[in-house]
Amino acid sequence: MQICASIAQFLAWVSLLVLLPTVGSSSSSKPLLNCQPLLDHQHLVNPSRRHVDLLRVMSSVNDLISDDKLWVLSSSSTDVSPPIYVFLQCREDLSVSHCRRCFNESRVELERKCSRSAGRVYSDECFLRFDDRDFSEEFVDPRFDRAKCEGTESGFGTFWKYLDDALVNVTLKAVKNGGFGAASVIRDVAVYALAQCWQTLDENSCRECLVNARSSLRDCDGHEATAFFTGCYLKYSTHKFFDDAAELKPDHRNFIRSSFFPNLSDHDVTKLAIAAVSLCILTSLGAFISYRRFSRKRKAQIPSCSNFKYEMLEKATESFHDSMKLGQGRAGSVYKGILPDGRIVAVKKLFFNTREWADQFFNEVNLISRVEHKNLVRLLGCSIEGPKSLLVYEYVHNRSLDQILFMKNTVHILSWKQRFNMIMGISEGLEYLHRGSEVKIIHRDIKTSNILLDRNLSPKIADFGLVRSMGTDKTQTNTGIAGTLGYLAPEYLIKGQLTEKADVYAFGVLIIEIATGKKNNAFTQGTSSVLYSVWEHFKANTLEGSIDPRLKEKVTEEEALKVLQIGLLCVQSSVELRPSMSEIVYMLKNKDCKFDCPKQPPFLSASVLMPDEETRV
Repeated sequence: MQICASIAQFLAWVSLLVLLPTVGSSSSSKPLLNCQPLLDHQHLVNPSRRHVDLLRVMSSVNDLISDDKLWVLSSSSTDVSPPIYVFLQCREDLSVSHCRRCFNESRVELERKCSRSAGRVYSDECFLRFDDRDFSEEFVDPRFDRAKCEGTESGFGTFWKYLDDALVNVTLKAVKNGGFGAASVIRDVAVYALAQCWQTLDENSCRECLVNARSSLRDCDGHEATAFFTGCYLKYSTHKFFDDAAELKPDHRNFIRSSFFPNLSDHDVTKLAIAAVSLCILTSLGAFISYRRFSRKRKAQIPSCSNFKYEMLEKATESFHDSMKLGQGRAGSVYKGILPDGRIVAVKKLFFNTREWADQFFNEVNLISRVEHKNLVRLLGCSIEGPKSLLVYEYVHNRSLDQILFMKNTVHILSWKQRFNMIMGISEGLEYLHRGSEVKIIHRDIKTSNILLDRNLSPKIADFGLVRSMGTDKTQTNTGIAGTLGYLAPEYLIKGQLTEKADVYAFGVLIIEIATGKKNNAFTQGTSSVLYSVWEHFKANTLEGSIDPRLKEKVTEEEALKVLQIGLLCVQSSVELRPSMSEIVYMLKNKDCKFDCPKQPPFLSASVLMPDEETRV
């Protein structure tokens, strides 16, 4: 009976540990930023080229963050001179999404303020540094050690004793458990502490760094203080700033074993652990099967955005009358709707080929419902209770870009300034999808008809029916091909390999169309192809001949030529030769930015495709 009770306690602990979320606390503390001059190669560095190189290596760091690795030591390729070395370490109790968020916030600060030098950012959730020299063997540097004290703690006579206990305990715990520890002392007053050493430090260096950090915090007289040291991070507070799981991590297995199974061998504990995990899996599987049986009796649901009544939307669109119809796409028809409160919205009435397709689509809608950017059409909600599933988007007052750009005898000819502003907005929206949100999102169908224009002709990327979220593995293979011919990247079209560079390819086609005023026809052969024509002009050094002649002398030729060259960079067959969207945004924003010339002619897909304008999902 005693063994059974112990097993029950053990299973309870395992269940608790499995179910505890690994979510880091957000912090409002302002990060500490430090830029240092380049010591050895500053006279060799082209500022624009270096910024592009920094964007490239930072992008690779973002891709390496994973559940098992919240720290990254990376460097640029050998052809970059001087090379760029980057180190990122997040707090070990953070989730991947929180780590990525902290990294993105920190790298924006570095790219904005330190791109022409070396720099480091200390924050409550992560540390980020880049330099032109290899600092992987560099452990501590007191010049950059900082202690930050906040508030006062008068009225707690025993506070300082408890604080010292908490700091000593968390130091010992971190040194013992691979560089991370969290501890709390809760008596007359609660004190919480967290310590983290960099992965590049050994045990002795970690101990030394935390001892020095602890000494610096003893000089504080507040209820909260943080030591941002070169090599470690130490914080205490009277308010809990980490999750319960942080205190159990990473030595919870030894604690459970010593508490409940002091006489069991390693082999026996392993057997019990496997049995417990198996039981959890079987229980979860049974619950899942039961849920699936129940859910099949109901329509596909999107719980996170189910906030509109079908009857209200039906009335708002005049029963989906043709006079309210705005257009039709692959996933359904779009109608203008006027809500009872006077708001104008766009309502998409969906139709699906299979249930699997519907489940997949709704999963992606859940993802997009959390995404918000000024250059993305915002999803306001949905309705899933009526005979048709409905999505509700913000209403964009003007037409799509293709209806203005390619219409013959159109009254309104887009000026070059308007076109360039559209290109900038689209590039920033795509960069946000690729790097600005918690997960990487690939649109897969960037084209002029999916760019809507508001009253001020500002662009908004629409039609997220084909988006895909990407995990830490930055490539998905054998993905069902979807999109529009003429905008499809070769590696995706032929091999089914999907990365964010597929969006880059489509963006390249798009901006060439905007600059030339001509539509890229996937089935136009030879010199009639817009992409081929622009490439030939580029080789002949007559690229100005590709600019839309309707612009006449009103075009800013330097900007137009830059746009066309960036477009050619984007449509190169080789994935590695295409720039990232972050690099593209930087190129477009900086007039003096120098970048590589296109090395490959554009990929022309007409010879390998059937003559059907759009592929099937």
